[in-house]
Amino acid sequence: MTTITRAASIPLILSDPYFSIWSPADHLYDCDTQSWTGKEQPVRGYVTIGQSTFRFMGADSVVPAIPQTEMAVTATQTRYTFENEQVLLEVTFSTDLDLQDLHKISEPVTAITTRAVAKNGEDSVTIGLTFSEEICRDTTVKEPLHWRTITTPTSKLVWMGKGRQTPLDSSGDLIDINWGYLYLGAAADLDVTYRKNHDLLVVTYPVTSNKQSLADASGTTILVAYDDIHSINYFGTPTNALWKEKYRGMCELLEVYLQELPERLADCKRIDQMVTDAATEAGGTTLDLITAFSYRQSICAHKLIRDQEGEIIFLSKENSSNGCIGTVDISYPSSPLYLLWQTELLKGMLRPVYKFAAMPVWEFDFAPHDVGRYPYATGQVYSEVHRPGSLDWSDRGGYDTLYDYYQLPAGQNVYTADHQMPIEECGNMLALVSATYLRDGDSAFFSRYLETNRKWADYLAAFGQDPENQLCTDDFAGHLAHNCNLSLKAITALALFGKALVQFGDAKDGQQYSQKAQAMAKIWQETAIADGDHTPLAFDRPDSWSLKYNIVWDKLFSLDLFPTDLMAKELVKYIEEANEFGTPLDQRATYTKADWLMWVAIFAQDADTLEKIIGPVAHYLQNTPTRVAFSDWYDTLDGHQMNFKNRSVVGAMFMPMLERELNKN
Repeated sequence: MTTITRAASIPLILSDPYFSIWSPADHLYDCDTQSWTGKEQPVRGYVTIGQSTFRFMGADSVVPAIPQTEMAVTATQTRYTFENEQVLLEVTFSTDLDLQDLHKISEPVTAITTRAVAKNGEDSVTIGLTFSEEICRDTTVKEPLHWRTITTPTSKLVWMGKGRQTPLDSSGDLIDINWGYLYLGAAADLDVTYRKNHDLLVVTYPVTSNKQSLADASGTTILVAYDDIHSINYFGTPTNALWKEKYRGMCELLEVYLQELPERLADCKRIDQMVTDAATEAGGTTLDLITAFSYRQSICAHKLIRDQEGEIIFLSKENSSNGCIGTVDISYPSSPLYLLWQTELLKGMLRPVYKFAAMPVWEFDFAPHDVGRYPYATGQVYSEVHRPGSLDWSDRGGYDTLYDYYQLPAGQNVYTADHQMPIEECGNMLALVSATYLRDGDSAFFSRYLETNRKWADYLAAFGQDPENQLCTDDFAGHLAHNCNLSLKAITALALFGKALVQFGDAKDGQQYSQKAQAMAKIWQETAIADGDHTPLAFDRPDSWSLKYNIVWDKLFSLDLFPTDLMAKELVKYIEEANEFGTPLDQRATYTKADWLMWVAIFAQDADTLEKIIGPVAHYLQNTPTRVAFSDWYDTLDGHQMNFKNRSVVGAMFMPMLERELNKN
């Protein structure tokens, strides 16, 4: 558990990249809770002690705030403590995200548990929570809301949502969901209501207060949930979140959840302990802090569905970037968390890409970048051919739904080659499918896409040694020719694919790819020469340097491509170039990517070196002036977020834990 008094914002996560509410944790930032997009979606919390009422969440100019004294963050829970002269209050947000139970991680439910102690030991304490109508819609148009209260012998539920529901009616980035229903669930004896005058869901309840400490006080828990009706347009088919195949609907899910509440909260503690133990073993308290802020975010920036063939599909949203869905170079950095604890979800990231790549509209010999724009998985949108003045697929607004690109025949010239990422995405796909197979031995999955992977491997063998002027995943830095790190991706992916083929039983082809990678690695070492004891950003720029994060597969899977002292020397350079909040991505700018810092950290040969690499990431999380969900792209001089936030790529923070786990075997 990581305890801090001034921290990045976290509280309410409902397992959906369209819906997660973030509240500035420090009471000095006195504002309403916000969606990750920045739009206010007020959730307000009040505590009444005797005749006095104080506010512990949200903005309210009438009711004074109670000071926050502590915040403790774990993988599945965030616990806030508030205190003044009258009352001690604890509020805990819990999300049961068990990676071994796929239905659970698709459930859009958060439990809120409160405990309170009246300091005089006599006054009663009451909690009040209000949830605004703004959570149910993205637009400012005031459409009528519908609501209903459902009572059972053991529970009371209340929901609200727009009267005219239009599921999947918009697509884009930095927009919120504009359909679905917000639910509150509680025990039957709690006061859960809908308030028409402000269109609010409201819950009010007393809490045990005549105890000596919070540890002695019994907690009261309510559930807040969001039913999005339909989740994804998956190549023309509206699909539901995975939890709906287990329950008739949200009412049944919440009723069962309330019955299982002790087990659910215990499950959160078990997961928290598992993550803490693994993180502490691999990187001490620093890694524990970083992964505590990453676990929920990475999982919840995906949507989990099942396709028409009954297979798991796990689709990321490229939040605060361009809104792409199922982006290959988003899955790549996020993979350590899923290689560590649930490879089926990694397969769920890859299946949509293979499906689209096999369609006639995709006419390239290399892998695609994405499969659409959230929540439309209907074909790549990145690098479309733009036709000025033409109202076709390239003239798409921020809310417009997408054309079904996947149904187009060949020869339509939908995509321009100039802004593709051929080496990047081929390397990503080969590395991920090979690492997954080496991790879990699923021959059926590996063999299903073998011919496509051979084609992409041949592309890397032909063009990966010295990449032409093209983009890589760090596309915000622009095109770059002779990219040394991109070449490393081609080399390590080829070697990884070769090793997987050998394990699969195809020793002949596997050895050929491995030998090709060995030959390329030898050339790489002969040509990646810099001024000093490190390697350059590009083969033709000896006065440069960059983070060589793509080399990690060599260490993770013992590919024996490069000498061990290569990265030892690189780390010396990275530490030398570090600023207060970490080492920049390369010498061109002062910003960095936290995911790549965590990847290169696995080459640290002692605890002190590891701390010098990952310590600044933890320092950034605790001290960034930008109060948003964990941003993976930030400035190393002042800690300001550059742009990205709430993205799935923070699964990368589990790379040191993955490396330690693989070294055990």
